[in-house]
Amino acid sequence: MFMLRSVKQVEHFGRDEPGAVMGADGLPMQLGARARPVLARALAIVACLCAPSVAAAEETGTYRDLLVKYRCPVVDRLQQIYAAADYSHPQNWFLIVDLAARPHDYVQCVFDTKTRMLCEAASGFYDNVASEPRSRWLPRSAIAALGRLGFSTDDSAGNFEVWFDVTDPPDFNAIADFILKALHDGYDARADVTLEFNAPLAPHASSTCIPVS
Repeated sequence: MFMLRSVKQVEHFGRDEPGAVMGADGLPMQLGARARPVLARALAIVACLCAPSVAAAEETGTYRDLLVKYRCPVVDRLQQIYAAADYSHPQNWFLIVDLAARPHDYVQCVFDTKTRMLCEAASGFYDNVASEPRSRWLPRSAIAALGRLGFSTDDSAGNFEVWFDVTDPPDFNAIADFILKALHDGYDARADVTLEFNAPLAPHASSTCIPVS
């Protein structure tokens, strides 16, 4: 568990501009991103979205739309954090992505070292101060969806968690896809919502990341 969500240093990402660099999958990629496999389990789950059913096709479409809009800004911030790790305090090696209209719905990830990462998905456990009774729990369907991505499903003492190794060099696209998949499946994030970012080492998007419509 890491207690970062109380910090509120966010930037809205709501613009749409043409010209993003596209990856082999037809989605925008961060310039210079390496295509090395990471988060194999999550990527395998994402690949299974091609199941031939109407519901699966709709899910594939909404997730892909989310990637088109938000993969690049997530990758960009992960790269900035990683690049700054050697000369910054480890407590700042984190990225929080939340839904602007529902800031208690978020996924936050922190580099434990440059080769390990912890990600947490909001459970509702920290929505209230410690002196107040808990007032929110995620629906069972959302918990199950996060569990399929590898998150823990016990929210009795905190958020849902998952640890994984980070390759050298990191596959930032895969990490970003995982974060967005968790937001999509666990909190119904879609391309038409505004996502906010909280990252002390990456408060703004760099010039190498250009959003597309």
